[in-house]
Amino acid sequence: MVRTLAVRRVALAIVIAAVLLPALVPSARAQGGRVLVADIDGAIDRSTLDYVAEAIEEAQRGGYAALVLRFDTPGGGLDETLSIANLMVRAANLPILGFVGPVGASSVSAGTILLMASDLAAMAPGTTIGSVQPVVLGPGGFTPVTDAKIINYVVEKLEEQMRLHGRNESLARRFVEDNWNLNATDARDLGATEIVARTIEDFLARAHGRNVIVGTGGTVYKNLTLDVAGATLVSFSPSARVAFLAVLSDPLVSSLLLILGIYTLIFGLSAPGHGAEIAGVILLLLALIGLGFSVDPVALFLIVLGVALIIIELKTPGFGAFGVGGIVAMVLGAVFLAPLRPPQFVVSPEYQVLFLVALLVPTAAFGGFLLFAVYKVMEIRRRKPTIGAMVGEPATVVDPIRAGEKGYVMHRGELWQALPAEDVAKDETVFIHAVDGITLRVSRSAPPVAAKPALASRFRRLLGPKPPG
Repeated sequence: MVRTLAVRRVALAIVIAAVLLPALVPSARAQGGRVLVADIDGAIDRSTLDYVAEAIEEAQRGGYAALVLRFDTPGGGLDETLSIANLMVRAANLPILGFVGPVGASSVSAGTILLMASDLAAMAPGTTIGSVQPVVLGPGGFTPVTDAKIINYVVEKLEEQMRLHGRNESLARRFVEDNWNLNATDARDLGATEIVARTIEDFLARAHGRNVIVGTGGTVYKNLTLDVAGATLVSFSPSARVAFLAVLSDPLVSSLLLILGIYTLIFGLSAPGHGAEIAGVILLLLALIGLGFSVDPVALFLIVLGVALIIIELKTPGFGAFGVGGIVAMVLGAVFLAPLRPPQFVVSPEYQVLFLVALLVPTAAFGGFLLFAVYKVMEIRRRKPTIGAMVGEPATVVDPIRAGEKGYVMHRGELWQALPAEDVAKDETVFIHAVDGITLRVSRSAPPVAAKPALASRFRRLLGPKPPG
């Protein structure tokens, strides 16, 4: 009996150990056996900065063994790129691994700076890095920066990242000044990266056991041995705020919101009371958030001037000069939307064209629509009044109408509200006797000819008094 009780206690202890040990193992391991993967696709902008900050925080809070940043980007804003690089090198006790993939991807311009800021860099076969020369956005589009002061600044920042992680820092100047591009094999052989791997799993297998330099939350760095072999990959999902900011930061979306906001505000100011002016202000604020508030004051002045001219055109009868001038001012304002500081963008030529097209096409489209609207308004203004000329003309009854009740008649292809003097049947022809606002007073009988002597009297008044005798 005692032996049986002892056996039961041992069995119970084994069951408890089997249940509790899996929960205790992750805490016993330094990093937890999981790797967080965050994708940096498309242009690098303000939303990318918030995205990476959230990914680093999630990796630190969740006890991940490492954070892998997968790059496939044409570049982006220099200020945002340097801020992201600073976050990466100072992430406390978290290895950040950079991977350019999948096969055929690229991480050029600002993407190269971020790859060099990673603790361990890998590229898939068929991928490319390089072309780090900064460009500026101006009236003529994107222009390469050749100012030695700016070039040296970017070179120094890139050298600093490469030096920290033991890479060939002599490549930095060639990346910036000569717009050098390297494939995966050349980048590894020349010391720009450490590994060539087809997938992230392959990258982690090759990275296991390597020593990397990681931050401690300040300016002090330490060596850390990677323990990532067979780690579980977890995809990072940003917060709703960052996801929404990423949508707003798209140049096509932000430019559409800007133009829509301006025209909605114009409509609201010209016809108040419908809430359009409030919607216009909200759209403008969303557009400015997407643009990061980095706009030239001259561009803002031109846009405000354009709005004022179009409002004047809508409020005062004229020949369209104010409207055309307003559209021209707004288009110029969109063209001059440029950063306040020269070294703002480090992007590839393909993205330069995409950004400029995304900015100008919506502006031109909405401008053309408004120009057409102004033309139609001018055409209506030039027409002679036709309300008085309707008296005496025939109209067709659409539905039966009782005398003294309102119904509808068709006059010259237009549907009018009508008030008949007697009962009229459907498809019956009636004559217009008077126009009372938007209502026609009609009858079966035509108005007497004597009802139009006023026209003759007008001509007599224009000709002047009849001479005596």
